[in-house]
Amino acid sequence: MLSEQQACAIVLARHAGILRDGIEERFVIQSCELSANGDYWVVRCNTEDCVVHGITTLCYVGVNAHLVNLGTGEVETVPSPVSIEDHLQDCYDRNTAAGRPYVLAPTFGRDNQPAMINLRQKLACSYPEVIALLSEEQRHWLTGTRRQLQEAQQLLASQGIATAIELTPQAPGAVAIGVEVWHVDAAIKALRNRLQ
Repeated sequence: MLSEQQACAIVLARHAGILRDGIEERFVIQSCELSANGDYWVVRCNTEDCVVHGITTLCYVGVNAHLVNLGTGEVETVPSPVSIEDHLQDCYDRNTAAGRPYVLAPTFGRDNQPAMINLRQKLACSYPEVIALLSEEQRHWLTGTRRQLQEAQQLLASQGIATAIELTPQAPGAVAIGVEVWHVDAAIKALRNRLQ
């Protein structure tokens, strides 16, 4: 298992050789702490001018932190807009998935007329299209990270569209979603894209 000092040394080594105006930039550790599960060192670093001397104009931006795996020493960089907790949850979910895609699928079938009518109205589509969406071939509607699918699931639930997140060997035709699906209209649009 890597010590805190070893983790910091790994991160600093990744920043060695970065030049600013032809002079090698000096980086220092801003903070280092264990993740909540105790499996990663969460290391933040920046320029010495920024961290030690408070010259914010000489800070590098775009990186939230570096995650150093305690067992392997592998480093993952977390971009600024992503929280450490969300990134770690995505890592854990990927490990659970073991290469299989997460999909969002309906929890109702063709025998549920009220749900079918609601889906048709929300998607502004025909009954044959709704029937196709509920078929075994097209029931995997959306794919993405488990966390993104949970957000889409909540948005669709607010419109009366009941879904479940599943792991499946493959997801042919499922629409890949990302961070752009953060409001109801985007979730409906992504689902409507499954009709094409």
